[in-house]
Amino acid sequence: MTDKFAILPLKELIQFILHKENQGEILGIPKEVFYQPSDTRFQLKRYNQLLDIPLGVAAGPHSQMAQNIVGAWLCGARYIELKTIQTLDELNVSKPCIDAADEGYNCEWSQELKVAESYDQYLNAWIIIHLLQHKFGWKKDVGCIFNMSAGYNMEGLLKENVQWFFNKMNDCSIEKAEKIKSIISIFPWANDVNIPDCISDNITLSTMHGCPPDEIEKIGLYLIKDKKFHTTIKLNPTLLGKEQLRKILNKDLGFKTIVPDEAFEHDLKYPDAIKIIQKLTTEAANNKVDFNIKLTNTLESINIRAVLPEHESMNYMSGRALHPISVQLAALLQHDFKGKLDISFSAGADCYNFPELIACGLKPVTVCTDLLKPGGYMRLKQYADELTHSFDNYNAASVDDFIIQYNNNQTEDVEIAALENLKRYAAKVSDFSEYQKTSLNDLSIKTNRSLGYFDCIAAPCVDTCPTNQNIPSYMYHTATENPDLAYEEIIKTNPFPTVTGMICDHPCQMKCTRMNYDDALKIREVKRFVAENAINNEQIEQKKQGIKAVVIGAGPSGLSCAYYLALAGFQVNVYEEKVNAGGMVQSVIPGFRLTDESIATDIKRIQEAGVEIHYGHKVDKAFFNELCKENEYIYIATGAQLSKKLDFTPGEAVDGLLDPLVFLHLAKTSQNTGLGKNVAIIGGGNTAMDAARTAWRLVGQDGSVTIIYRRTIAEMPADAGEIRAVMEEGIKILELTLPESLLIENGCVKGIHCSAMELKAKGSDSRSQVVKLENSEFDLYFDTIIPAIGQDLAIDFLDKTMLKAIPGEYKTKVPGIYIGGDALRGAATAINAIGDGRKTAEIIIKTAKVTSEALDNTTQKDLSYHELMIKKSKRIKTEPQHEKPVALRRNFEAVSFPLNEKEAIREASRCLYCDVVCNICVTVCPNFANYAYQVKPQIIHLPKAIVTDKGIVLENDKIFEIKQSTQIINITDFCNECGNCQTFCPTSGAPFKDKPHFYLNIKSFKDAEKGYFINKIKDRTVLIYKEKQSIKTLTFINNIYIYETDQLTAEISGNDFNVGKVVIKAACVKEAYFDFAAEMYVLMKGVGIMMNYEI
Repeated sequence: MTDKFAILPLKELIQFILHKENQGEILGIPKEVFYQPSDTRFQLKRYNQLLDIPLGVAAGPHSQMAQNIVGAWLCGARYIELKTIQTLDELNVSKPCIDAADEGYNCEWSQELKVAESYDQYLNAWIIIHLLQHKFGWKKDVGCIFNMSAGYNMEGLLKENVQWFFNKMNDCSIEKAEKIKSIISIFPWANDVNIPDCISDNITLSTMHGCPPDEIEKIGLYLIKDKKFHTTIKLNPTLLGKEQLRKILNKDLGFKTIVPDEAFEHDLKYPDAIKIIQKLTTEAANNKVDFNIKLTNTLESINIRAVLPEHESMNYMSGRALHPISVQLAALLQHDFKGKLDISFSAGADCYNFPELIACGLKPVTVCTDLLKPGGYMRLKQYADELTHSFDNYNAASVDDFIIQYNNNQTEDVEIAALENLKRYAAKVSDFSEYQKTSLNDLSIKTNRSLGYFDCIAAPCVDTCPTNQNIPSYMYHTATENPDLAYEEIIKTNPFPTVTGMICDHPCQMKCTRMNYDDALKIREVKRFVAENAINNEQIEQKKQGIKAVVIGAGPSGLSCAYYLALAGFQVNVYEEKVNAGGMVQSVIPGFRLTDESIATDIKRIQEAGVEIHYGHKVDKAFFNELCKENEYIYIATGAQLSKKLDFTPGEAVDGLLDPLVFLHLAKTSQNTGLGKNVAIIGGGNTAMDAARTAWRLVGQDGSVTIIYRRTIAEMPADAGEIRAVMEEGIKILELTLPESLLIENGCVKGIHCSAMELKAKGSDSRSQVVKLENSEFDLYFDTIIPAIGQDLAIDFLDKTMLKAIPGEYKTKVPGIYIGGDALRGAATAINAIGDGRKTAEIIIKTAKVTSEALDNTTQKDLSYHELMIKKSKRIKTEPQHEKPVALRRNFEAVSFPLNEKEAIREASRCLYCDVVCNICVTVCPNFANYAYQVKPQIIHLPKAIVTDKGIVLENDKIFEIKQSTQIINITDFCNECGNCQTFCPTSGAPFKDKPHFYLNIKSFKDAEKGYFINKIKDRTVLIYKEKQSIKTLTFINNIYIYETDQLTAEISGNDFNVGKVVIKAACVKEAYFDFAAEMYVLMKGVGIMMNYEI
């Protein structure tokens, strides 16, 4: 594989682009997402050309290959800023070069093709767009502008290859005629379509960071006076100045991006920019061409994220973090020029801010980073939809009318109205959460699941849920107004839907694909709605297997295991030391998070399944030995009931030093807690958050609560939602603070002696190391200290060395005895405990060889592939969570309110059903290199060929199975290894590396070291695979497949992959296998159909 593009001739490219048109899609984009230019209200004139809508793609990855430009145009881009060309056109771009996980970063520069190849791609796109416009029967004027981009200095622009490019972009008639001739067999009417010979007479100048002002002005004057180009100068965000830019980026927005001083020192300064704009504006008028500016270029910053190559010390920021900065710069410039500047805009534009940008007179708006996220080009359609909605709201008849109406008709002067709109937007934009770094950690849906050739579809939320809840299925049932079926789906893997609907730390939401569109689904809240509203008609069949099992501990883990064992027909007895069930969930989780009624509902259901709970039974060694004799299986789920002690805990009792679990239990049962007025909580886990929030409710308005943590908030192990709640309630968090000793006076706590910490490089656990700062000691004064730093086991009936379990198997060293939940993990979460219990039950059921109903995690969804792809094109924000105002929270009533039916249906409808179709890698690839194809799921019984004295004998070998209908290949000709698909793929892999590599260009295939090439030769279709010097082929002819390698030839029936005649070529081969033949068979059928070959 190479990171270099391979160019397809126009005819082959058009055949590839159109091969699924009769199925209602082009380039994998459903026709419903195409932008049909029927609304003339958006039209405007630019460079004396019609522009259907002031929307396009920025010079970058979406505008360098012909298919990219066509894809962007289909979805609504009508202003195409072509990828920058420069005279030095044989660059080695570092890879990966794109990091768009949140705000964007890149280390790429100009076009990765040679100048002549760039021209070829732009001409191909120009031709295809005009032909498609005609083919679709859309209006005659294509309403699309191609804007050249060139750089980076005067010397380079004057070079022969750049001058050749300019001339060809002005007159493409010779090459156009040749190309049209080559495609007459596809479009017999192509010569009848008016395709202008001038591709572009306008240009954007892109200069290097550090380009001197006089050089910028000199180039601008050359483009205006000598070339007579309509000219745009792209300006850098650093014009705003060091103090203002850093204030917005780092303080107001909260991004950690580091912009070095040198970025400001070597970039153009604001006074120089003003002079250049004034000079070029005058010269443009004198030469009867347009002059405008583009805001903004990317922002030079230090490469600190460990995604882009280490040797690239700098990267260049784009996306939402740049938006408020560029808006502020636009407002500053327009203020100084009294609103008369013509400014095009590209900095964090998205479908939601697009209408306001147009109202501010910033047009056209071009996009890059937003289209690198899931949904890709298809996101553009929503830009037009949102603009339509805004125009309708203001009853606007044109762009100018919209600008005036948006300013409440305070003036008829469009320039003044736009300036007023821009001033208002600039004043508030930094306050919008959409542009702020509000997440405590970097968000990613990547999981540990591996990525293979086939069957890669799985919802990352399901992978991440400790009990593997089938979340997409119960979202589907909720969305289709069937909470009863949703409930049935939930309890297949979770017997605590009511409890977890309130207190689950929902790791699933941190892996929700929606997160990369807008907001993660409120999975927990939908579950709560279902649990509280479904009619439980569950008829539990009391099976009898005659197998006895015992569970020690009636917490979530123990009862989860007991429930599923009972459903399988085991006789299950649960022994609980306390007088009620529920474990820590029952005894310490505060009422403002979880109600007693919720716990009781779930426990009742578990008991109705046949689980017998024995209360007040402490299990000691003697009783444990009895249980071992009487039961075949034992599950230890006693939890971690002892709070860890501080290393410096004094030996004698100290007033004001409270055990967190005792404190929470006393508070929950309305007993005296011994709490003072000035409270410190030590720790960063969920127990610490619960203790802090409980203490806050008890200390009253005149008290204070402080959390002390030795790392940063971002590294707290607590649920992010609980951390946010702590902060909302005004509880102070002291980060990077290490408690070292207690301050005690007369047997009472007086405070804590602490030291400051600092973060160092990340360790093997991927967490930053913390190191104490020398001579940084200080004292903090409190009357109550609650160390919530973890929990220990309290098991005395079995030697602890015997309790160590094999990871993932829950088996102790004693046969028949299992352990899980907090007893295995230490203090963890309820959903982890529940998952351990269910999975242990599965292992026990399997070990006991009991036939149980297989867990069916599939739900047929009444949505086609086409409909699911349309669904993946739209952003739909979640509604704000309904919670009590902070002022009303000084009590133990539940803080969050449940969703109502309408809200739950809307929220569940946002699910993208990643368990059916994923295609993230398909939509995020700007080059259409990752391609989805369809196959029929099938099971193939593979033989193996064995050489015997009597000849070749076929024996059964293994089963090869394709489970999913949608599969992915990587079209290597289109792939430059930018790395974007790896960023967003929900597996641990990288589609551009791990998926089958297909070549469409025979030359690039011959040059490749490894990959596939498929070709139709008269009456046969041949799939070739090469790896270094080894060649394998699969040929389809007369309904027979012929599989040939260096070692064998085999005939395989076309209908059922039945291996027939086998010839072994190499004497050293004694056994031959057909795994790879089966893979090639699937690829040939899928990709062959994609290429319109009959197979």
